[in-house]
Parts: sequence; C-alpha cells; structure tokens
Amino acid sequence: MKTLFLSAAFGLATMGTAWAQDMTAQDFVTQAASGGLFEVQSSELALQSSQTAGVQEFATQMVTDHTANNQELMTIVQAENLTMPTEVAGVHAEMMAALESRKGEAFDEAYVQNQVAAHQTAVALYQSYAAGGDNEGLKAYAEKSLPVLQKHLEHAQGLFQQ
Repeated sequence: MKTLFLSAAFGLATMGTAWAQDMTAQDFVTQAASGGLFEVQSSELALQSSQTAGVQEFATQMVTDHTANNQELMTIVQAENLTMPTEVAGVHAEMMAALESRKGEAFDEAYVQNQVAAHQTAVALYQSYAAGGDNEGLKAYAEKSLPVLQKHLEHAQGLFQQ
C-alpha cells in the first residue's frame, strides 16, 4: 500500500512537465479541477479521520481555500463554455481510494505525502499554464492562484517535520 502512495505521488509530481506541452484550455481545466476536487475531498476525509491537530488545521485550510479556488475556476469555465469535471480522475482517484482505507498514523502519513505530491503537481501545472496557456482568463487565474498553491506546498512539507 505504501508503494501505491509513493508511486502515485511520483506520478503526480512528474506529470506537471508533460502537461506543459501543447496544453489546451480544456486540458488545464480538466487537470486543475481534478486536483482541486481531490484537495477538498481528501481534506474532508482528513477532518474525519485524523486525530493530529496539525493535520486537522491544514485540512481545514485546504477545504476553505480549494473550495473557493474551485468556484473561481468554475466561473471562468462557464464564461468560456468549457467543461468542468465533477469527480476526481486518474491518479487523484487512486490516491483518494487508497486514503479511504487508511487509519490513524498511517492515514496522516499518506495524507501528508499526497498533499505534498498534489501541490507539487499543481504548482507545476499552474506555472506552466500561466506562462504559455491558450486562454487569457485561465492564464490570469493560474497566475493568481500560484502564490496560494506554493504556500500550501510549503505548509504540507512542514507537516513532515512535526
């Protein structure tokens, strides 16, 4: 099971570069939405499953920030007549399913690992799209979202030291 988390985390972290090449607005929306939904759903699960104060605090922040970010993305998607996924997909779905089977310290460890990997991927995705995306509204959204995603990444990385 630990191997699944590590391979999923590695897969997410390395996919950011692949997304950068020839990414359409819809490609960006699909990946960003899946990541955003994963952040909210996995953090809601953490609020139910974790007994660690630092993890609970982080999860609360993730639900708040990513719910708002997902709503902002939805507004742009609707204005641009794009399609916003309503479920996590791919690696995010695998990570979510694996998290659901974890309890106690094993849950906390897997949750933090997944948060680091998901935020590394999100930062790479958003940086890439902000620099060379094909839709001005989404580029502005990606650029605006980056500082918060980077802050989340640093916070998640700091949870390993606790």
